[in-house]
Amino acid sequence: MNKKILLFVYIFVFISCSDNGIQSEGYPEPFIGGEVEEMSLSRSESISNSTASQGDYIIKTAYASTDVSSSNFNSTIKSVENMVKSYSGNISNTYLSTNYQGLQSYSLTTNIPAEDFEAFLTELEELSRFTSISSNANDVTRYVIDIDSRLKSLYAEKEALQDIKDEATSTSDKLQVQSQLRYVNQDIEMLQGQKEFYENSTSFSTLTLEIREGSGVSLFSWNYYLQRALDWIESIVGITVSFSIILIPIGFIFFVIRKLRNKK
Repeated sequence: MNKKILLFVYIFVFISCSDNGIQSEGYPEPFIGGEVEEMSLSRSESISNSTASQGDYIIKTAYASTDVSSSNFNSTIKSVENMVKSYSGNISNTYLSTNYQGLQSYSLTTNIPAEDFEAFLTELEELSRFTSISSNANDVTRYVIDIDSRLKSLYAEKEALQDIKDEATSTSDKLQVQSQLRYVNQDIEMLQGQKEFYENSTSFSTLTLEIREGSGVSLFSWNYYLQRALDWIESIVGITVSFSIILIPIGFIFFVIRKLRNKK
């Protein structure tokens, strides 16, 4: 009896171990949601022959502001524009505004070669000290590595499909392979566009600079009170003209009525 029980236990343990072994050799569960990105990044980082390394693709942006006097406002703008040209950069956006105090503000977005960006900021601050500045560096190297990996796989798939198409004998087989090639080419073009975007974004760094007129209390007060006085004069003139438009016709009618009464 004991031998039968012991034999039964051995059989149960053997079956359990076999089931665990089968489960461990099965396919993993599919990735869903945000886990897809983690999967692609870990795959790209494992590529040993990739041309990009960590830190090769960094998008740098900065936001700064500076206050200048009214006498230096236009000359500062001109100096900044000339400095951008000297660094082989370009200006992609400008905006000029005037507040209720009569003070102007000029905002411009500059694109400077990434390797000269720090030197440009240093020289710019020597021209006019920054009132405030913030910067950001976004490392997108891992995304470029992942794109390179996927492009490599797509090119290999494209080559294999091309070989199959060349060896196909029937028209239907060739058309089917051609359809697959079209989808592969679309994926390649999409990934190449993404890589080109990252390359353009990292080759130039962006600075948005705001140049504000008015850096002294006396200058601020002068412009403020002058603008208020002009606003008051404008309001008085507007009210006077409005009342004149209404009162002159009424006075004329009253004058005519009075003349008619006097004749009677």
